[in-house]
Parts: sequence; C-alpha cells; structure tokens
Amino acid sequence: MQTTQSTKRKQPFPLPNPHIIAKFGLVQKRNTQKLKHTTNKMKTPIIALILSLFLAFSSQAKNKTVKTDSVEIIKDFNSAFKFQNYYISAQPSLEVLRWYKSQGVSSIINLRTEKENQDFATYAFNEKNMAKELDLDYYSLPIGGIKDYTPENLEAFAKLIEGDKKLLIHCRSAGRATTVFMAYLIKHKGYSVNEAAKVGRQLKFSLPLEKVLGKEISLEIED
Repeated sequence: MQTTQSTKRKQPFPLPNPHIIAKFGLVQKRNTQKLKHTTNKMKTPIIALILSLFLAFSSQAKNKTVKTDSVEIIKDFNSAFKFQNYYISAQPSLEVLRWYKSQGVSSIINLRTEKENQDFATYAFNEKNMAKELDLDYYSLPIGGIKDYTPENLEAFAKLIEGDKKLLIHCRSAGRATTVFMAYLIKHKGYSVNEAAKVGRQLKFSLPLEKVLGKEISLEIED
C-alpha cells in the first residue's frame, strides 16, 4: 500500500496574531470590515486630541519668551541699535528723534541725570518738551553711576518697558542703557548671563579683560 505524503506547504514562520497585525495597520481581509468600523469610531476623539494639543502648544508658544541674540545696527546714527521691539542708543538728535517716531516708537526712557538733561537743553533741545510735541510718552529714570545700578531701579525700568510697544532707551552714549537692558533680560526675560552678554556685546557692553585676552569670558550668577 502506497503511503501518500502530505503536500501541505510549511509556513516559514507562524503567522502573527491578527490583533497584533492590526496594530501595525496590516489587516487580514476578513478583519478589514471590522477595522474600518473601529477606525471610524476612533476618528473623532483622535481629531479632538490633535486639536487640543495644537491649541495647547500655540498657547504655550505665545506665552514663551523667544530668545534671540540678533541685534540690528542702525548705521546712519551714532551708537544706535535695534533689538526686538527696543531701540537702544546714545543721546538722539532732534532729527534722529523724529526718525524713531517714524519707525513706530511710542515711548522714550531717558536714563540721563537731571543735570545732564539740563545741560543738553542749553545747547540742543528740551527732550521732554519735544517728546510731548511728537506725541511720545516720556519717562525719566536717572542712572548717574554705580550707585544707581540698584534692584529698585531695575524693577522701575521693567515696569516701564513691559508690553510689546516699540521703545527708545537711551543715555549719553548707550553704555548705561545697555547695562540696564542686559539686567532686564536676565531678571525678567529668562536669559542667562552669557546669553544677555552676547546681546550686550553687540550693543555697548565690553570687558577690558576680554579685549586683553582676545577671548570672551563666560559669566554666571552666584546664589
């Protein structure tokens, strides 16, 4: 009697569980209809989830400070710079003040002392009066030297520049304006000292030691 050998083809490997296949999108024909039904049921919650994540991300991005070190040098004027919505400069002339107005500046923060402003008015113009004539908000925050670099003055400065309006911040040569602005970036905008210094070096911040060494110095705040 002849023995008949089975001709059933051997599977090279066992077929995976159809439920596992379905998770990877590889569905057998007999399960296609069932998967379609499941997919349709899942569409609505998935879309809702994606939408909620998008809205949450958008809200977070809107509230998060965007850090940048890009400073625009305004070459037509002496020591004049633009960083984000802030103009930081030396004492502007009347012509330059009018130019700032044309660029959308709405407020001036003058860091010069009362004596400096009085002296300037004798040979140039009264800045406070001119600001009023140009319909610019004018604020005086005298920073005369080391004694005026205080946490209290920094807080006063921060209150003046909050918001997204365009501002002009100036002193005589932009040095004091740079120092106070750097402190503001660190204390109120989340910049590290090195990040603020990177911005400041493009303004009027400098350390003589860096010039002697020919290298930038890494800085940090000690608790």
